[in-house]
Amino acid sequence: MKKSYLVFFIPLLVFLLGIYWYNSTGSISGKSDNDMWKVSYKENRDVSEPTGWDASIKQLNDDKVVVKEIALLENDKTLINLTSFKEEKREDGAETKLHPFSYESFYLGNAPKKENIYQASVTWEKDEKVHTDIFVIE
Repeated sequence: MKKSYLVFFIPLLVFLLGIYWYNSTGSISGKSDNDMWKVSYKENRDVSEPTGWDASIKQLNDDKVVVKEIALLENDKTLINLTSFKEEKREDGAETKLHPFSYESFYLGNAPKKENIYQASVTWEKDEKVHTDIFVIE
């Protein structure tokens, strides 16, 4: 009886660990201290798309805000700085939504280097007050 359990559970465990490993490698992400923003930087594994790493951002709450600027930084050097946003869906399926804000694939770059520090900066406005959240992506 115990042997039949082992024959079933060991391959299942190996399979689940493989899925976890595949999904956990090839990405870094970070959340703002106020839990309002999440930025992900993931390896593009779709062979029909350009090779590289895609950065995306998502607003985690439903607050009605206006995003003024998004920046992605590597060792305090700006990789990309965006200041204009419109709601759209591109041919490749990437979408930009303004409320709640989400921007898929706003940067395509190289794989992150372990020795570098990556940060995201989001400047947004609510009730005529401008806020900037800067947070680490790891």
